[in-house]
Amino acid sequence: MLIRFNKYQGTGNDFVMVDGRDGSFNPTTEQVAALCDRRFGIGADGLIIVREEEESDGLRMVYFNSDGRESTMCGNGGRCFVAFCHALGIIGSEGRFTAIDGPHDFLYRDGVVSLRMQDVSAIDVQNDDMVLDTGSPHYVRFCQDVRVLDVNALGSDIRNGVQFRQAGINVNFVGQEGAALRVRTYERGVEAETFSCGTGVTAAVLAYDHVHGAAAQRIVVHTLGGDLAVSFARNGISGYTDIWLHGPATAVFTGEVEVDHRP
Repeated sequence: MLIRFNKYQGTGNDFVMVDGRDGSFNPTTEQVAALCDRRFGIGADGLIIVREEEESDGLRMVYFNSDGRESTMCGNGGRCFVAFCHALGIIGSEGRFTAIDGPHDFLYRDGVVSLRMQDVSAIDVQNDDMVLDTGSPHYVRFCQDVRVLDVNALGSDIRNGVQFRQAGINVNFVGQEGAALRVRTYERGVEAETFSCGTGVTAAVLAYDHVHGAAAQRIVVHTLGGDLAVSFARNGISGYTDIWLHGPATAVFTGEVEVDHRP
């Protein structure tokens, strides 16, 4: 089966995008992993399919990690989803779509996508680290110099530890740089450091505010792939609402690929 795809990236977090509204593209785990392979496939951190939905302006985002498994919410993937759907002409500059964790409002302005994330009701403090769910589960550790860390080794140790081995968790290492944060993320499903992680950046900002009480309720975050920003409102002691992830989402290239749909 020949499919047409688009490659998009949001601060270096890259995705294969497929318009699957006709229902004909239903890849297996092995097929998704093959398409995301950086040597033998298109190459991406994940694959996203546009589906029709009765609610939320008629659109659903279906997201797969590069290991081929359907996964939890992806913030940068959601922003790329908006940019892709806007390029297809099926959404305007604002609206709503549905993802695995529920509905997400969005705004699209001049290549920048702002995506409303789900509310966070609690943050679990474990010694000096924190665990929270921003649509995907995240572990946050604050460090003195994030730039020099071996993120793959340290992230893998935490992700594959006894506590998280079965379900998996994304691991974020966070440092402060003036009024901004620098975040590096080890992603489950990719099983490596990625250039950026939207739900991870969101988790880092909320964890930082929980500990330090941020002076501003919009914080810029530096990632390996570029800058994002997170705005939020506090809701009680460890709860947050009106959480928005802001950043660019860019088309990289378009192509066609043969996908073997034999069972």
